[in-house]
Amino acid sequence: MKILEFGDKSKRKLILVHGFQSPWQVWEKYIEYYEKDFHVIVPIISGHNPEEKEDFVSFSKDAKELEDYIISNYGENVYAIFGMSMGGVLIATLWQNNRLKFEKVVFDGSPLLSLNSFMKNFTLNFYLKVTHKTQLRDKKTLEQAYAICPKECMDSFVKLLDNMSDTTIKNCLCSIADFKLKTDIDSNDIGIYYFHGTAMNEMLAKKSAKYVKKHYPNTIVKCFKGKAHCENSLFNPEYMITELDKVLFN
Repeated sequence: MKILEFGDKSKRKLILVHGFQSPWQVWEKYIEYYEKDFHVIVPIISGHNPEEKEDFVSFSKDAKELEDYIISNYGENVYAIFGMSMGGVLIATLWQNNRLKFEKVVFDGSPLLSLNSFMKNFTLNFYLKVTHKTQLRDKKTLEQAYAICPKECMDSFVKLLDNMSDTTIKNCLCSIADFKLKTDIDSNDIGIYYFHGTAMNEMLAKKSAKYVKKHYPNTIVKCFKGKAHCENSLFNPEYMITELDKVLFN
């Protein structure tokens, strides 16, 4: 795992965690906006660095690396953490571990419920196939990638997939499929937020939001009607920043 930092290190900590097969560069507009008010920390999840090859092993391993780094350099207190999709699984792991003390935990479309074996295998086979096609520069696959990655990040996206191993894909997706948020995490004095869309590819996100709200009633759920998975976070960062401002400056 590589950890990037932006802004004044003496200010409150804001951690931004990207999603599966998403380059860290999707955060560039967020970093530019928030680094004046926060010390922005951007971990690159193992296996997702466009510049080097490294296998993803588990969320527990990445969580420990991030925890050890932050605690040894800045202490245990983190103001807020925000993650897209798979990034929310890492966030949830950090929250459950209780080594870092968060004031605000923000999820966007994060899969916090386990999948059945059929969906697990289907998802795994799908991403292996798509990744291999991207690595071979299949024209149709590259065109379809614009639906999940902003145009300005496409070069980084392709480099990321070039460096991504089958081991990383299998470990990531199996870990996501088997993950289920615990229901007894200490949530006292923590602001919990869950954003999601209503498109077909947000079914798991909607179920996850209901699950989090059920077990942590203080959770604030924000639904973006008609929006696809992490659509606002990825393709409408200016709008998403206005929503985050309501959380971060409240």
